[in-house]
Amino acid sequence: MKRKKFKIFLIPFLSSLIFFFFGIPLIYYLLSFDLPSLEEIQTYVPPLSSRVLDCKGRLIGEFFEQKRKIASLKEIPQYLIDALITVEDKRFYSHPGIDVIRIIGAIFYNLKSLSIKQGASTITQQLARNMFLTYKKDIIRKIKELILAIKLERTYTKEEILERYLNQVYFGYGLYGVEMASQGFFGKSVKDLSLSEACFLVSIIKSPNYYSPYKNFDLVLKRRDFFLKRLYKNKKISKEEYEKALKEKINLLPLQRNRQEVGYIMEMVRQYVEDLLGTDYLYKKGLTIYTTIDLDIQREASIVLEKRLREIEENYQFKEKKKDYDELFKEKKGEIPPPNYLQGALICIENKTGFIKALIGGRNFFHSQLNRAVQTKRQPGSAFKVFVYTAAIDNGYKPSDIIEDSPISIEITGVQEPYEPKNYDYRYIGKITLREALALSRNVCAVKLIEKLTPEKVAEYAYLMGINSKLRPYYSLALGSSEVSLLEMTRSFATLANLGRKIVPILVTKIVDSDGIVLKENYPSAEQVLSPQTAFLVTAMLKSVLDEGTGYLIRRYGYYGIGAGKTGTTDNFTDAWFIGYTPYLTCGIWVGFDKKKKIFEGATGGFVCAPIWGEFMKNITNFYPNDEFPMPDSIVKLTICKETGYLATPNCPDIREEYFLKGNEPTEYCPKHSF
Repeated sequence: MKRKKFKIFLIPFLSSLIFFFFGIPLIYYLLSFDLPSLEEIQTYVPPLSSRVLDCKGRLIGEFFEQKRKIASLKEIPQYLIDALITVEDKRFYSHPGIDVIRIIGAIFYNLKSLSIKQGASTITQQLARNMFLTYKKDIIRKIKELILAIKLERTYTKEEILERYLNQVYFGYGLYGVEMASQGFFGKSVKDLSLSEACFLVSIIKSPNYYSPYKNFDLVLKRRDFFLKRLYKNKKISKEEYEKALKEKINLLPLQRNRQEVGYIMEMVRQYVEDLLGTDYLYKKGLTIYTTIDLDIQREASIVLEKRLREIEENYQFKEKKKDYDELFKEKKGEIPPPNYLQGALICIENKTGFIKALIGGRNFFHSQLNRAVQTKRQPGSAFKVFVYTAAIDNGYKPSDIIEDSPISIEITGVQEPYEPKNYDYRYIGKITLREALALSRNVCAVKLIEKLTPEKVAEYAYLMGINSKLRPYYSLALGSSEVSLLEMTRSFATLANLGRKIVPILVTKIVDSDGIVLKENYPSAEQVLSPQTAFLVTAMLKSVLDEGTGYLIRRYGYYGIGAGKTGTTDNFTDAWFIGYTPYLTCGIWVGFDKKKKIFEGATGGFVCAPIWGEFMKNITNFYPNDEFPMPDSIVKLTICKETGYLATPNCPDIREEYFLKGNEPTEYCPKHSF
């Protein structure tokens, strides 16, 4: 009988012994097989978000797999650490990664309630799960979590575990770590959090979805009060601190959404950094990317462009409007067809540096990612005339030279019909100066000039000043028959503003890694491609476009500062342009549909785009001085007769002051209105 009882006891005992010595190690070995080694744990670096900053250090946007910024334990307030440990893991400093007492307590509590209501994971276990495991709820994952927790305790000190946990933990809304969560919810660094804010923040950790401050604010506030009470009960804070923190109002930032107005900028930055360093660097290495964008200028550009295009949609009763797509986008949760509403693009460049201060590639990046400022090429219409007149001035013509605004017919070899361009208004003025011909955008005058200069010569100047697209060397080139991008045109006009120096447009100035090492730096560079005198004379002529020519609406829209520019309109009013500049900035604007069709009858660059340029420049007047264009050496100013182009006499009825290259100025007085 005794032997039988002994056997009954011996069999389970031996089985348990065998399991303890062989089963547990076997399970440990099998489950550890695909877990990281100690070396991998030691070298683990969590993916960091890359931040894109404007020229004043303000955040434009971020690229991330996990939105995170590392904070050292010294930067994290002690009361935040105390709150976390007091509530989430009170035996953190004494357990080896697993809290056996807590596990037993959780088992009894869950058995009593016949449900799993209480967990027993330590901070170390949570870190193990966050670093290397999934959130799948099964026994295998739980055992792996225990194994990893023990490994972590063997690898790191308690302080290192705390620091890694606080930089790893998820707070919802793409925010990882206390530093990014603090900035995301409160707009401040974690080191600047008050006691109340710190407790509010750690209250979210348990369940970021359930304890979402934007969904369940009162619930999080109630949990904050619980954290504060525990701190007080455990003598981590005084009664005065406790009562003051309870009364403190929590001021959350509005929920941050991706801003569509910087979408095109972020996409250009993404392409640039990925081409340079690769995707992993951009999304995981915590880069700081410094750009030339000024968010204040960008904001003004977005507001003014959108305001004008909405006015056009309403005034001309367009069937398809952007606001209709906005509503459809919300309803369909982004699943919408390519937009057919009126589009616009704008690019603003700093003349001397080439720094892009504002860029708009379309009216809504989420509706269409096509960047119309950079990727799209369209006919620039009369805006292209700037290259004709630049070539003319650089080859001996004077702003006061007389040209006949009259019908022209050019026979072209191999073509049956002669080329007979018409003016926009189908009228002819007769004899006018080159300055007037440019200001009033007379088509036949530009064609007469290109006939004398040759299309090849004009194309040469366009390439010289900043055009990269292939140009067709026909007489119609003078009227903008070859397609170019808005960026090319803006850059080319900046060459004139910059006294003949062609700049390289720059969007990214510097890329720095998470250790502060500079990976890439871009500096302004420029090449002298025109004489300063030629550039100045063309600029002096283009000033008349604003003051007495096709860009006159700029003054009516309130911009009275120094400026020069050129309107552009294509056949059938499919594209409207205005490229203008001050001594400091060059801004190009294009408006049209993605599929070429008439905007509306009479939709000229002067009527559609010039008002946008004028209001935009008026709104950013205080950003730069209102200086005159600098006048280079060898420029003289004389009074001429507008009718003949000769030096004016007291009898000339219509005179003006005109600029000339010294040595190429008129020397004879007006023969028609002699002394």
